[in-house]
Formats: sequence, structure tokens, C-alpha cells
Amino acid sequence: MPPGEVFLNMLTSEALKQYAIEKCNVDKIGVANIERFKDAPVDMSPLSIMPRAKSVIVFIRRVMRGCYRGIDEGTHWPSYTVFGYAGLTRLVTSAGYKISKFLESHGYEGAAILPTTSSREWGPRGPRPGNGKPRREVTLQHRIAATVAGVGTIGWSKVLLTKEFGPRQRIGIVITDAELEPDPLVTERLCDRCKRCVAECPASALSRDESVSISVEGQVIEWNALDLGKCKLTHFGLNRTTSPHFCLKYPGMYIPIGDQETTWKESHDLGFAVMKDIPNLEALRRLDGYLAVCGARGCVMGCMKHLEKRGRLQNTFHTRPVFNDVVPWRIPEKPPKAEHHGFVYDPAQDEEPGSDQEGAPTWY
Repeated sequence: MPPGEVFLNMLTSEALKQYAIEKCNVDKIGVANIERFKDAPVDMSPLSIMPRAKSVIVFIRRVMRGCYRGIDEGTHWPSYTVFGYAGLTRLVTSAGYKISKFLESHGYEGAAILPTTSSREWGPRGPRPGNGKPRREVTLQHRIAATVAGVGTIGWSKVLLTKEFGPRQRIGIVITDAELEPDPLVTERLCDRCKRCVAECPASALSRDESVSISVEGQVIEWNALDLGKCKLTHFGLNRTTSPHFCLKYPGMYIPIGDQETTWKESHDLGFAVMKDIPNLEALRRLDGYLAVCGARGCVMGCMKHLEKRGRLQNTFHTRPVFNDVVPWRIPEKPPKAEHHGFVYDPAQDEEPGSDQEGAPTWY
């Protein structure tokens, strides 16, 4: 045995789960055997990342319920981005690294997959590698992997639902060449197709009737045909109905999100370009690299409210058993008619204090 290499006792699924929960602070963990991924597209297959993989480990860390409060009530935006999205992603990534180290200590390899790499459309296309291998943009769909590993089920919104937290979790994956005991698929579905996610999505990104489905071990896994372009425009704060930051910077701009036909990549690139010019959004981006201005108003919050109202979740609360059941607030999508169409939206508005133009004549 090489110096410094210490193999622990024989690895089991139970020992792995105990370590992940007690030492890595994950909230739930499941294991899928590699056979469950046999029908996955080659660019979304664990075997394209680790050809000798035997198991796929999927774990979750909960999104704290309170971090949705500020966006839901229109008062505070940073909490969800930091504690429910980008900041939580770092904790999930750290857990994946520790689990991979645990596997190595037992003589097996672990390949942790970043929670952010869940889109097939990412970056410029690389050259074809040949020999029947896929292009370099290989990733796993985290929510499908979690369902296949028995962690939960996919709802109509394409969000993973667990009996513990409903839609409130971030997902981590570790692929390994260790042959571990797989968990059974969850057969009880939390989603009752109420379609509240569709009704409350500010992007109109969720289809009410059109769906996508796959079959794993005879079980059909189905979700709506999600419009990723509309979703990302709203996610990055370009939807004025739920982003006061955009309205403040561009009060006269009208972008009907539901009418856009952009791809995820187009929306992603446009969002990054525009947010650099919106101080509040740029501050959030600098705080954590990525941001989620929409707060998952339909796919997570709408779903959470419905499941809590029906008493379907194990994580319950004393003072407000249902998160919020009022009609969600919205800013009018179409801006009010402006009296001036010159250099500034409102020529009577003073220049920002401290700016180069403070006190100067307003030219319009």
C-alpha cells in the first residue's frame, strides 16, 4: 500500500450514508446503480464521465424556508441567492468533495458533479473527440438523477420533491466505481398536478399540458415541457413583474417575457450583460457569483404553499404552517405611459447625489 494511503473497513451504502449525514451535513442521500442510466443520452450519462462507474450517489441539502420570505413579500432579495441558491451551492460542492474523499479512503474513486452543471447548452461547442465519444459538454440532469436514486420524485414543474421538504433543496451528485446497494425508487408521488406552479410562474415558462417523460425500471417519470429561455430571463432579473431592480434602472422598458423565443444560453448571456448595468443585481452577482432574482416564485414557492396547505410535508412550522396563501404580488409588466421620450424617463427627476451631473441642467 502506498505511503499515506489508509483503507478503512469495507464500504457499504449504510456506512456511506451515515458519514454523509453526520460529517457532511447532508439532509438526505440515495444511491442508484448504473443500470438505471442505461437509456440516458450519451451526453447525459454517468458512463461518459466515468466509464467504469458502478453507482451514482445523490444527496440534498435543504433550502431554508425563511430565505424565501424576502422575495415572497417584496422586501429583501439577497437571502434567497445566498442561502438558497449560489451560496448553498458552495456547501453542496463541499459535501461532494468530502464524500469523494471518503470513497478514496476505502479504495474507490469518486467524481463529484457541480450542482450548477445541469444544462446541456453551456459554452462554445468543442471539437468532436472521435472514437464514438461525446463532445466535452457532458453533464447529468440533477433532478432526474435524484429521482433515479430514490431521493424523491419530480413534480410537474420539473423540480425535485421530497416528502421532507417538498421542493426546497439543492442537489449534489458523486459518481463512483464502488458497487453500492441501490435504494428503491419512490413510488408515492407528492405532485398531484394542481398546476399551481404553472399559474404562479411569472415567466409563463411552465407548460400546462405539454410534457416530457422517461421510464426507469418500469416507472414513468414525467414533467412539463419547460421553456428554459423564459425561465432564465426571469431568473436573472429581466422580468419587470417580479424585479423592481430592473424597473428602477429601465422604468420605460417593456419586455413581455411570455412572448420571447430565446434559448437558455441566449437568456443567460443577455442577463449577465444587462445585470452589470443594474447596481442591485450587480451587487448580488458579486456577492455570490450567480443570482436568482425570481425566487422560484412558481416552481418552488407556489408548490410549497400547496403542499403545506395539504399537510403533505414532514418539515412543519409552528407559527405559520402555510408559508403564505395570498395572491402573489406583481409589478405591471407594461410600464405606464411616459410624458417624455427624450434622454431621460422623467426630466424632473434630480440626478443621483454625488454624480458628475449633480446640479447640472437636465437635457431632454
